[in-house]
Amino acid sequence: MPRPVKFAIRDRLYRHQYGLCGYCEGSLGELGRHIEHVEPKGGIGSNPIRTYDYSNLIASCQGDTDKPKAAGQDASCGHFKDQQIKANGTFSMGDFVSPRETGCDGLFNYLLDGRIVPKAASGTVSNRRAAYTIQLLGLDCNRLKNRRRAISQKLIRQIDRFKDQPAVLQQLANHYLGAHADSSGNTVLLPFYSTRKQRLGL
Repeated sequence: MPRPVKFAIRDRLYRHQYGLCGYCEGSLGELGRHIEHVEPKGGIGSNPIRTYDYSNLIASCQGDTDKPKAAGQDASCGHFKDQQIKANGTFSMGDFVSPRETGCDGLFNYLLDGRIVPKAASGTVSNRRAAYTIQLLGLDCNRLKNRRRAISQKLIRQIDRFKDQPAVLQQLANHYLGAHADSSGNTVLLPFYSTRKQRLGL
């Protein structure tokens, strides 16, 4: 793929996703980004036919996979997924929750301690798919748990402080879940949108 085309697609995905990683919801502006094939284009469990299928593409953050510590507790997202597939020798698209899937955000719960867990009851197909996706993408790594925990704790303090002031709570919701502009004027959302949304009870 010619570099100008690749960059144009990457930038379009950035805008389409409001500046958030399609997997962890971290800020692509802060973490860097690459074009990710949800269903791999090559290797184990791949589907080369979907290599240029836009509906199979997302913008993923770099996920700390380029740092030495990432070999253990801090790596996540697209590059980490590739590493896990190679290490495990298997990939099941049917068990993977694609961020392109309608209602995918409803399959996960974001706990106060920063963990992400399946929302559905143990033993269900939805539980199995969510658990598989969390593991494959490293979504419960320490780096992400720490970020989500800090956001949750801050929101809980604010909600408790203004619990008797519904107008202020609405302003908080508008700020944390509303659109903002990045340094280039693109419309973006604040990182870890789903965590904020669950804490606000929306």
